[in-house]
Amino acid sequence: MNFTEPSHKKILGILFIAFSALGLLGLVFYDFFIDFILNMAALDNDPIPVEAMWIFDFIDSILWAIAILFLIPKIVIGFGLVNGRKWAMMPALVYGIIGLINFPLGTLVGVYSIIIYTAKPSEEEDFERRAN
Repeated sequence: MNFTEPSHKKILGILFIAFSALGLLGLVFYDFFIDFILNMAALDNDPIPVEAMWIFDFIDSILWAIAILFLIPKIVIGFGLVNGRKWAMMPALVYGIIGLINFPLGTLVGVYSIIIYTAKPSEEEDFERRAN
């Protein structure tokens, strides 16, 4: 299998977009779920302690910061890879390496991105490139 073909970069871009969109969707679901739980707890006559609300807001802020740092740039990089932009190649490798932490699917996507960007062209492609 020749990993230097541009179709592999498009596939990687689609994977980046899909998994990042799913991560953002999960984060939005988490927000709605926590709001629902807190509203159900507030239906009781006992007020929710301010300390508990602060903790939930703090956790929510951390999760959205992670989304801004990792998920949103991966969507932009994914669109760059799908459209064949040169600027998206290096950030895709960096985010692919960072994605190795997300076991098991992020690890597979990270390994795939490393294989794509470290693959050497075949001898035929190398000869054609040198001839031109």
